[in-house]
Amino acid sequence: MSKVIQAAVKTDGFEGILYPAEYRYDRVMIVVSGSNGGMHMTKQFAQVYCQHGIPALAVAFFGTKQTEKNLDRVPLEYIENAIKWLKARGYNKIGIDGASKGSELALLCASMFPKISCVIARVPSYFVSEGLVTAGKTKKPSGTSCWSYNAKEFPFAAYNYRSFNLPKIIAEEKELHLISINKEKTVKEENIIPVENIKGPVLLLSGKNDVVWPSYDSALYIEKRLNDNSFRFPHKHIAFEYIGHVMTNDISWVYRMAFKDERRYKEECKKERTRLALAIIDWTENVW
Repeated sequence: MSKVIQAAVKTDGFEGILYPAEYRYDRVMIVVSGSNGGMHMTKQFAQVYCQHGIPALAVAFFGTKQTEKNLDRVPLEYIENAIKWLKARGYNKIGIDGASKGSELALLCASMFPKISCVIARVPSYFVSEGLVTAGKTKKPSGTSCWSYNAKEFPFAAYNYRSFNLPKIIAEEKELHLISINKEKTVKEENIIPVENIKGPVLLLSGKNDVVWPSYDSALYIEKRLNDNSFRFPHKHIAFEYIGHVMTNDISWVYRMAFKDERRYKEECKKERTRLALAIIDWTENVW
């Protein structure tokens, strides 16, 4: 693995770590994780690409010393500046891979910034959601959008619940069961991400056993919207039977303890994660 290169908000307009692949500049993947924030999972995503010879840029969008404390009005300029930074370094094609809330960010940015020419959306959302702020040991809706651009919020679909008691939910459900919180929001056309504006292939990865939010239904909606708008680029939806919301190449014991099916179907999930990794690399190398 080549030496990593770091970018900072103060000097570069975003916080990131580039994992380059030696002598390769034909493509690079921006990667972002979800509502966990920080860089831990994001770096893991980027390292997997790099191990397969594909350059990847891990970008933090909240939850670090350089970025916002909360998942609230996060500026899309982070991704826009990352694109400029990569172009200045000689990279040709730029894609984006996002998981969970990061998929929302990935799809939204790709619909706005035409230099993004490939999207991988893991457990996607098809609309812009309300932000989240820390409230003691749990989180609550912010009353504002997750995302902003030029200091202007994107219209968002609000949560029906105004507070979340995560410890109580986990105690009652024996897992991080948030589907009731994230389903049945009132989604208006102004909240929907215009995925038909994306300028490249789109790979959707969903979990039929997702108990955090309805990623399978969202992926079906995105597929239909792309088809209805005669989307001219390749697009594909892979729905996994056993993997739930943690759409990663590997899973830590923390996440296994957080979800029943990860414990109940350990071997099945392991096999699907092998399939997941192969699908992502094949899409990046052969479809994009």
